[in-house]
Order: sequence, then C-alpha cells, then structure tokens
Amino acid sequence: MQQTVDGAAKKTVLEDKIEQFLEYQKSYRSHSPLTVSTYRCDLRQFCHWLVGRLGHLPEPSAINRELVMQWTVKLTGLAPATVCRKVSVLSSFFSFLVDLGELDSNPARRIPLPKPASRIPNAISEEDAQKLIGAAESPFERAMLLLMLTAGLRRSEVGAIRLEDVDLENQTLLVRGKGAKQRMVPLMPQAAQAIQEYRAARPDVDQPYLFLNPQGQRLAADYINRTLRRIIARTGLGKRITPHMLRHTFATHLVRNGVDVRTVQELLGHSDLETTANYLHADTRAKQIAVALIATLTGSSLAKQA
Repeated sequence: MQQTVDGAAKKTVLEDKIEQFLEYQKSYRSHSPLTVSTYRCDLRQFCHWLVGRLGHLPEPSAINRELVMQWTVKLTGLAPATVCRKVSVLSSFFSFLVDLGELDSNPARRIPLPKPASRIPNAISEEDAQKLIGAAESPFERAMLLLMLTAGLRRSEVGAIRLEDVDLENQTLLVRGKGAKQRMVPLMPQAAQAIQEYRAARPDVDQPYLFLNPQGQRLAADYINRTLRRIIARTGLGKRITPHMLRHTFATHLVRNGVDVRTVQELLGHSDLETTANYLHADTRAKQIAVALIATLTGSSLAKQA
C-alpha cells in the first residue's frame, strides 16, 4: 500500500494519518502495545479492502459513508463483537481526524452494527484455581496467578505494575488500567505474601516494573501467556485457561457471593456498567464486604499454601 514518487517509496496520506493516530493512542491515551497492535491490524485490513475496491488508497477526505457501509457488509460472517470492534476502531480514527480539523465529519459515525450476544464470561472452578496455584513453581508464577485470581487484573495490568504501586503494609495495589485510568484494589494476604517473596527473588536491575522476565525486562503479553500454559500443563487439567478467564473467575466469585455490581465495576476498572452486568446471576444476594468475599476463592486450602 505504497505509491512511488520520483522512484522513491512513500507513504500515502491515509497511511501517514493512521500512523499519527496509532502514536496518539500509544503516547497520549496510554493504550497497551497489544491494543495499539489490534488497532493497526484493523486499520490495515480496511486499507487492503480499499485497494481491492478502488485500486488505490484514497485521501481520507475521499472516504465517505457509502464506502464504510460497503466495507462493513464485507465483514459479515465474523463474530458480532469483532465487527463492532473493527467499526469502532475506524470511527475512532476518523474522529481523530475531525478533532485535528482535517475532516468535517466522521463517515463511520453511527454505522448500523450487529448486536453482540450477551453471555456470562467463562470462569474456572475454585478447585481448578487451587490446582493452578498449587502448580506454581516459582515466586513469580505464584504472585502473578494470585493477582489475576484475587485482584481481577488484566494481563496488560500485570505487566504494568510498578514497584511504587505496591503497598504491602496496607495490602493495597494501584492498578494502571485502560486509557490511563487508575484504581486502587485490596491485596489478599496470600497475594501480598507472594509479592513479598517474589520481590526478594526479583533480579537486581534498575527497572521500575515489579514483574520482569529472565532478561530483567518488563513482561510482554506473550510471556504471561506462555507462563500460564506451563503452569496448566503441570496440573494435568487438559483445559484451555486464559489470563482473562482468571479475571472472569474473580468477578464471578464476587457476584455469586452477593457483592453489588457497582463495587465489582470499581474493582475490575470497567468504564461501562453494562460490561460488569454480564456477571450478574439470578441469585445475587445483598451487598457484602468485597474483600472478605474474595476469600471464597482462595479458601483455607490455599491459605495453607501461603
């Protein structure tokens, strides 16, 4: 998707604006590398479609609502949530250009979208959670698992924890979430102890981040995935368990034990209450103290392992 000017390869205006948009998401909005990579893939797919449809990449101002609608039709067959995300990314890109004064309107605004299926996210059982933590062979593995299971951290949030964010004395953790949003979450005693043990074994390097890979660098998302897969293999569970399922497990146990949805929303760092509402069950009981109820996940059997 490049044009040749005087024999030299040069980015088109559209490609250049996309790069500016991605840099804005990374540097100003503080989105994770994984999120920026997803945006890049979605916008690149749209550009490939434009080349196939028009034979070239047009100026951003030449992309109208009709073209966007045609592209959306081409996405038919994908999961509704995937279609919504791709169109949302495109709309965010055009809104960025409108804010810069380079477009008068957003051609992807209010595009009709399929309704995503509403479902309760997958969670693992308490027994399986105990098996995972029991299979952790190092302070790093144990601390990482306990934070995802008892604090509901996203994979990207685990890698973003700084040494200064951990208050072991008060057993609290400052979480740096999506869009530069921050939230304070309580640390279960088992998680606090696991972090303390990991810090004692942590490589002595000048890095602000709590968790480091064997090379003494900040954790990448793939490293967290590989670590979890190794732990699962030791348990013999034979199940597909993802980092996000551990976060779902945390939320599901809270809701099943009566924590109100707004408290769960704050603990998870959801900006949209409807996202948190997916965890609601018909037997939700009256609100109880959230921190005490997280113990239903860790239980006495896990406490003995601490």
